[in-house]
Amino acid sequence: MTLSNDVARQIDEAFDFRGHVTVSFVDGRTLEGYLFNRELAPMKGEAYIEVIPKDSDERLRFPAASVKSVAITGKDFASPFVPPQKP
Repeated sequence: MTLSNDVARQIDEAFDFRGHVTVSFVDGRTLEGYLFNRELAPMKGEAYIEVIPKDSDERLRFPAASVKSVAITGKDFASPFVPPQKP
């Protein structure tokens, strides 16, 4: 299975995002966590993503071809704090 340009773009956006994302797989599973690494054009082997699941320290690797979509679903922890405005 070839990775679509749309899914590759979603993976790249999730990698640049510093918060939780939700990965949906072609087999129907979903995983919420931090996408900390990806290799979409490897010199050897298959393309992959690596995710730390929410509330875990485990690092999981999945073939990129198994990814159906990636959605940014969490808070961006790298964004600067902006105090609430007083009415």
